[in-house]
Amino acid sequence: MRRTLQAIVFLLMVMLPLGAETFYSSIINASYLSDFAMSVFPVSFWGEFGIDDLGLFEDLNTKALVRVEAGMDQRTIRQWPVSGDIIYSPDDQRRYSVVFSEGLVGFEQGLVDNPADGKPDFLTLNFLIGVRWEQAFASLHDIQNADWGGVFDDTAYFPLNTEIIGIPELNGNKYSLSNSVTIGIEFNNKDNDYLIPEGYDFSFDFVIGPWWLLNSPTVFNTTTTIDYWKLLYKASYTHTFFQRDQEDADMNLYSLYMNFDLSCQLLFGDAVPQHEMSVRFRDEAVPPRPFITDVRASLSLVGPEFISVGTYPMITVLMENTLSAGRLLNNNDSSQSVGFYGTIGVRLDLYIMRLFRAFVGIYYDYLAPEGYQSGMDYEIGAYFTAAF
Repeated sequence: MRRTLQAIVFLLMVMLPLGAETFYSSIINASYLSDFAMSVFPVSFWGEFGIDDLGLFEDLNTKALVRVEAGMDQRTIRQWPVSGDIIYSPDDQRRYSVVFSEGLVGFEQGLVDNPADGKPDFLTLNFLIGVRWEQAFASLHDIQNADWGGVFDDTAYFPLNTEIIGIPELNGNKYSLSNSVTIGIEFNNKDNDYLIPEGYDFSFDFVIGPWWLLNSPTVFNTTTTIDYWKLLYKASYTHTFFQRDQEDADMNLYSLYMNFDLSCQLLFGDAVPQHEMSVRFRDEAVPPRPFITDVRASLSLVGPEFISVGTYPMITVLMENTLSAGRLLNNNDSSQSVGFYGTIGVRLDLYIMRLFRAFVGIYYDYLAPEGYQSGMDYEIGAYFTAAF
């Protein structure tokens, strides 16, 4: 498998540019963790490198892609590792960190021009082959502040010499290698202007990560094999109600827009890794069931811009509801069950030249995930928006 991927990368980077008629493009982004430097400095980086217009089909844009991501993530144990049952007791000491790297190579085929901006991406097909490596360790919070070594030293969760069912990638030495194939289709009719966004987009992705792609939770310990498939649907609609410019400057005075996001996921398999549980509640993983759907509605007031273009406050009122149903994944003995979660909140953002973002949010979880209590919550942070 590794040699096959190396050959694909070589073909993409060396041979395909010979037929390209336009240019080599790239996108770079970064993500942050609340446990590391108050979210100010990035802990992971994501990049996409493509060769546009390979000329395979006349008047259609064929793009060769290489997507790479590397860095660190933080997770919470929501299932008993040995049995896979839900952990109902609230406990902040169930977090752990993961260092990871991921690479995907493949093709993206544009079929119809986008009426919003004229780009050939209204209807796009894609095919990707991916490889992901992870190594889990004690959370940064525990390493910095606790006298113990973290959740992995707690034998109540991780008994010695016991197979881990609930979180299969934490077997053995807690590192994993996961290979996958993704086939997707995307419809994009959206103008993503940060002041007056307008339009809709939606996508379907079919992802398979079967055992025969050499998916094992650890390279040298194959007692449990990662094995899953996923169907993911995402849709978004944005509408700007009004926007007004300042009279004495070419800057925004205010704009008001609404946004609706819908995510639906069907996920099955004998051993499903945490990173494939894509649909989340308030950006946190919920107890994994085969069907999860999340609906988020928000209303944002943007402006006024001051000092420079791209420097402005924004206040957002939002509501989010998540439904999960079916037998628990990574659990052989569970019965059918349903979970419903909901929150409302207000978030204030301050952007500085679109390069730096500071934010504070207050939320009320009126229906919290299993193992967590309903009530007030908040978030606060700041980071550089490293996007090129």
